[in-house]
Amino acid sequence: MNRGPYVYILAAVVAAVLGLGGCMAGDGKKEDEGKPVVVVLWHAYNAVAKSVFDDLVMEFNETVGMEQGIIVEPVGYGSSNEQDDVLYASASHVIGSDPLPDIFASYPDSAHRLDGIVPLVHLDDYFSEEELDAYRPEFLKEGIWEGDGICRMIPVAKSTEILYLNETDWERFAGDTGADKEMLKTWEGLAQAAGMYYEWSGGSPFLGMNAFNDFAALSAAQLGEGIRWTQDGPEFNYSRDTARRVWDAYYVPHIKGWYESRTYNQDGIKSGRLMAYIGSSAGAGFFPQVVIEDEKQSHPIACGSYAYPVFQGGTPYMGQRGSNMAVFSTDESHQQAAVRFLKWFTEPEQNIRFAVATGYLPVQEKALESVSDLVAHVESRDNVQAVEKSIQTSLDALENHNVYVRETFQGSYDMDQIFSISLENCMNADLETLKQRMEKGESRESVERELLDEEHFNRWYETLLKEMAGKTDGQKIQK
Repeated sequence: MNRGPYVYILAAVVAAVLGLGGCMAGDGKKEDEGKPVVVVLWHAYNAVAKSVFDDLVMEFNETVGMEQGIIVEPVGYGSSNEQDDVLYASASHVIGSDPLPDIFASYPDSAHRLDGIVPLVHLDDYFSEEELDAYRPEFLKEGIWEGDGICRMIPVAKSTEILYLNETDWERFAGDTGADKEMLKTWEGLAQAAGMYYEWSGGSPFLGMNAFNDFAALSAAQLGEGIRWTQDGPEFNYSRDTARRVWDAYYVPHIKGWYESRTYNQDGIKSGRLMAYIGSSAGAGFFPQVVIEDEKQSHPIACGSYAYPVFQGGTPYMGQRGSNMAVFSTDESHQQAAVRFLKWFTEPEQNIRFAVATGYLPVQEKALESVSDLVAHVESRDNVQAVEKSIQTSLDALENHNVYVRETFQGSYDMDQIFSISLENCMNADLETLKQRMEKGESRESVERELLDEEHFNRWYETLLKEMAGKTDGQKIQK
């Protein structure tokens, strides 16, 4: 990272502190004479998000930080997974690892794992009840561990998964086939529409998906099951009927070629190969504005966005993504300084600027009241139409859907890891099998029949239950 600006600010803060005769912490207490508090913050923001975040950190350092003798030094990593690995290595004192930061951005399961090695600050001691009540309750609850009810993380920006649609080409497809947008509301309807599109297009996939870990948790929650914490410990409720419906909604359409999920499903829209994809509301600005048919032909398209699909008869649940921030226990001056920054950064004025510029939602209730106020911060460099629709869809979902809160407890990290990759790994392995056997001359239909038979489903389901039983001592597995 380029530390030049922060070196300059540090010198300025030192001068200011010397002039004031001391450093003031967030609660007004005087710290060591002439010594500013440097708060190191690790995050995984990239591209526009990193630029906007760095600008806001600079603003804090030049205003509140200058006044109170605090300087925040951000350090960015390429991805949240990379940052998690570095954090875990540092907490575990791996030779050659960097010292731990004061603040870090993370998801709750990862933070819980770290808390078992290096304690996290109990933020209830630094935030008043009124201050905590200002946050959207489901966002805040993610940072509260099951079992003790202590708040250890503060939400800073949130996104959700939504359905993006090429509205322009959908109209042509719907006109020829009779497909209706009502089909986009349910997983069953989506699979039906995808089958129709596959036939109509001559074998092209309809939908791309990512973030399977969200799908695993949300699909179970919609059907009233999943990973839960009880007074007796963790339990995993996942009936055969629920597993079968999830299998039919995810595995079957992929094997049949109706869905084709990649890291960048936007490319499938841009090439005209995909009609829709499920992706983060934070990625709305990347929705293509044209379909490039070949080197000479292209046509403009309009973006449509819709709430996360729900199983027929299921409870509407939407996910929440976007990391929270936690503070490592160090000394009082660093803890107070870290909290002062978190309070400033999540105030509506700053938080709206960061969230909307990066495609996220702000985290306090007051900042979520008006679509127009949020849209006003969308810059013209982005796909404004798509971003505005994403914001509207996300806010509507907050009003009409339950917000899923992933429960965090001892062992939840491992349980989530197993659950989130089980069906995805099965699907990817079987897609490779399908490809190889077709290359050897077998018909797609014959291989599909084998992969889609009941016995194959049973093997996956029983394997999943055995793996999860190992994380619950086998006492709380409900079929």
